[in-house]
Amino acid sequence: MKIKLTLIFFFSLLLNRGIGQVISGEANPCPETNYTYTFSGSSFNNYFLWSITDGEIISQNTNTVVVKWSNKVTENGKWKLRVQYETIKFDGTSGGSTYLDKDVKVNIPSRYTITGDNEIPGDFRGSKTYTAQIVNSNFPAASFVWTTNTGIQTTTTNPSFNLNITDDQVKWITVSGKSSTCPQWGEIFKFDIFYTPVFTGPFSFCSEGIYTIVSPGAISLENASGIATLTSLGNNQWKVTRIGNASGSINLVSTSNGKVFKKSIYVGPLFLGQIEGYASLKRGWANRLYELNEAGGPYTNHTWSINSNMITLAPNGTSVKLSVPASYNYLDPENGDWVTLKCTMNSDCGQVSTTYDILIMP
Repeated sequence: MKIKLTLIFFFSLLLNRGIGQVISGEANPCPETNYTYTFSGSSFNNYFLWSITDGEIISQNTNTVVVKWSNKVTENGKWKLRVQYETIKFDGTSGGSTYLDKDVKVNIPSRYTITGDNEIPGDFRGSKTYTAQIVNSNFPAASFVWTTNTGIQTTTTNPSFNLNITDDQVKWITVSGKSSTCPQWGEIFKFDIFYTPVFTGPFSFCSEGIYTIVSPGAISLENASGIATLTSLGNNQWKVTRIGNASGSINLVSTSNGKVFKKSIYVGPLFLGQIEGYASLKRGWANRLYELNEAGGPYTNHTWSINSNMITLAPNGTSVKLSVPASYNYLDPENGDWVTLKCTMNSDCGQVSTTYDILIMP
């Protein structure tokens, strides 16, 4: 009899400490679905307090609870259900509060990010590949759903998606994954796409220039005060107009998605060619030929000059011959003298000029 009482006391003590008690229920549930869990033990005065991590308690009835697990991986997927209860001593009184946890792993995929081109030239037409990158490798997906703001929706079994771009209207892509055992999709990741403006129009003009801009953004002129004005023509076209006889370099500016893009424009007469000839001359050298490369012409009335009265010029339209007399007097006899040859001419926009630096060597 004494041995029997001792065994009863021992097993009672084990139960009072919660040893052998379990929370029964699905250990690998699907998210956003109701599941019932039951605690196998008893509690003093039938007291049970349930709590949940990364989920919601839908209802509870003493030692039974209905829960819904969240559809999001946090802290490496530490979903947990806990029941707090009071043990019962051998004499029937309370043995104090304790608890029991049940860890579960919900069958949901990790959050995925997207890699690929997020800045695309506004006139690009073709295919771009985007890839879903897993954030938590413990929760891989078996399939992926891709969605764009234009209504495209595609499901793939591999983490890559080829997007066919036919205009500049696709502004974002989203992706989420799904496990192979549950119907719910995981957390959605959004990937924004920006189109950079593409300018079409002349580099320079005399009176006005018409510019077409694909994916234009906000359009303005820079450094154009007193030189040119801007007029919107609609249909992604703008006119830049010269003010009087003013000339100079300006910028046509597009501000889009917080970034600034520019097209350089020269207003008024602009010479695009250059003088070609000797880089250096010496005292006593005569009739050295220099010629004008007239890119951007036609030009008329060529006038040649040099900023040294000790060097003689023999101009002949688009060319000139230079002579350095033997009596040339160096201003810098140790390093030689730099002089500048200049050609001034007329164009359809007005007078233009170009220069060429020459070293007169000692």
